[in-house]
Amino acid sequence: MASAHDKVEKNIGLMIILIIGVISIGGLVQIIPLFFQDSLTEPVEGLKPYSALRLEGRDIYIRESCYVCHSQMIRPFRAETERYGHYSVLPVGFKAHRP
Repeated sequence: MASAHDKVEKNIGLMIILIIGVISIGGLVQIIPLFFQDSLTEPVEGLKPYSALRLEGRDIYIRESCYVCHSQMIRPFRAETERYGHYSVLPVGFKAHRP
């Protein structure tokens, strides 16, 4: 007697339908609550849009890949450390403040 699991494994069409169903339900469980959170739909107080000059500067910053060097990303890969030098580390005994 074949179990339901065996039937799903042997019928690829049924497996695809069930996979799509599970992914859809999981996505809806994560996305639907976001529509009901007021903090995500209210504008931030004091927030002003960037001026045209700042937007142009941001576009240049992204286009020229300035974020590669001017980011807080740790690059422990050999190619990165050979090109840009050793990444920043906290001094021994230093305790980072975490809110």
